Amino acid sequence: MPDLAIRADLTQERLTRLNFLLSRECGPAFLQAFVRNVAEIFAADSVFVARIDATNTRMRTLAVASNGDVADNYCYGLAGTPCAETMEAGATVYEDNVAAHFPKDFILSEAGTQAYVGLPLFNGAQTVGIVAATFKRAIDLGDDLLSVFNHYRRRLTGVMLAQETGDRAALAIKGTSDGILDWCLDTDQIYISPRGRELLGYQPREYTAPSDHFLALIHVDDRPRFSSALAAHLKSGRTFDLSIRLKVVGGQHRWFRIRGEAVRTPEGDATRMVGAMTDIHDLVEARQQATEASRAKSKFLATMSHEIRTPMNGVLGMSSLLASTDLEPSQREMVNLIEASGNALLGILNDILDLANIESGRFEIEPGEYNPAEVLRAVAGPYRMKAMEKGLNLHLEIDPCAEMTATGDPDRLRQILSNLLSNAVKFTDRGDIRVRCLVHQKADGHHDLVFEVGDTGIGMDSELIARAFMPFSQGESAMARKVGGTGLGLAIAKKLAELMGGDIGVESAPGAGSIFTVTLPADAADKRETAAE
Repeated sequence: MPDLAIRADLTQERLTRLNFLLSRECGPAFLQAFVRNVAEIFAADSVFVARIDATNTRMRTLAVASNGDVADNYCYGLAGTPCAETMEAGATVYEDNVAAHFPKDFILSEAGTQAYVGLPLFNGAQTVGIVAATFKRAIDLGDDLLSVFNHYRRRLTGVMLAQETGDRAALAIKGTSDGILDWCLDTDQIYISPRGRELLGYQPREYTAPSDHFLALIHVDDRPRFSSALAAHLKSGRTFDLSIRLKVVGGQHRWFRIRGEAVRTPEGDATRMVGAMTDIHDLVEARQQATEASRAKSKFLATMSHEIRTPMNGVLGMSSLLASTDLEPSQREMVNLIEASGNALLGILNDILDLANIESGRFEIEPGEYNPAEVLRAVAGPYRMKAMEKGLNLHLEIDPCAEMTATGDPDRLRQILSNLLSNAVKFTDRGDIRVRCLVHQKADGHHDLVFEVGDTGIGMDSELIARAFMPFSQGESAMARKVGGTGLGLAIAKKLAELMGGDIGVESAPGAGSIFTVTLPADAADKRETAAE
């Protein structure tokens, strides 16, 4: 009994000393201090902490103390070693003649190892590492050493996993093209990663400074947006993601995208703001150039459409006057051909002008009240005659509820339906065309108008469907040459529907025809808002 009491006192004394020596250590330095001090206190020839791979076949040391000093790390195969037994059976103690129990581990005999003490480290139910000590002499302190290992087991495991996570984070920061920002709200210090400083034109090194130093880099015009977005995120958790201009070396401003998220306490108070900064200046400039080019193109199209339409109206006017005079049959045929061709060209010019105005933002919707059923009947009338000329039947199905007063732009609705009916007649050689007008009531009590234009024509495959509403896009080239057109009709119809708060979709298959569905709100936006209030 006295011997046991003396041993317990000695173990506690060693543990107290070790606690004192390690009290100020943290992170990787803790691992190195631990192995060095344990080796000194217990006079061990070697003490190490190692990470085990997922297959439990190899280990990689994280800290090694050998011959009284910290040594280099190494990798080691576990098969046939006392470490393998530790991983399988748990705490392992060989106080003498350990090499005889593991004849395949030739390093034990070469190093003259006599004793071994090891303990596995767990993360939940998974074995993730090992802490062990070896001696070139027989020992009688195996249990004491295990007590120390067990006392520090959780901390060793936590530091090991934290170091691994930190290594991954460091590699990610080093490998990313983004700069990392870490703003401590309590101390008002902001950390900028080396890559972040490099994006700003400075030397790539870590940098920590008061937040004012970074905020001063923000363009004066962008500071209100930044402050507003930051306040909204800290208060309500709204996404913090915005593009601002930052001053770089040389005094120029470049566009950056800043994304971040607050780190909060369990009570919800923000303590840090962590995020990334991405240089998007070239992208913004390219987008601005593309926007300017698009506007220039739209302006050119609009100008040319006006310039060409003026003489075209003169041609059509003169041909109409010429047609009212006495002409021979051959002459009248030529005049009619001139007038038909002029009207066709005028329709193309109108489509180009409409598309140019829509893309340039000069196109306006003029809301008014109309009867959807009456609009559909008026539009379908002329196309019924064209369908009959091709031997097609055109059927109208109108929901009785569509005999209502809807709010929208009836002229643009006529343009949309006219484009769809024109395509249906052009691309259908046999069968029929069905047009439906329906009213759907939504969950909020408001109504949508649904127009369906279906045909039994050539149909479209998935590739054609994907670009059906793109400008200047047409179907199969032979059919396109046959029926003519610019490929602008569906593009204009799509944009008009979107401007009216609706959309157009299509279902089709090759040889099975197509069904175009137009969905438009039947109630004006201001009426909806009034009803909601």
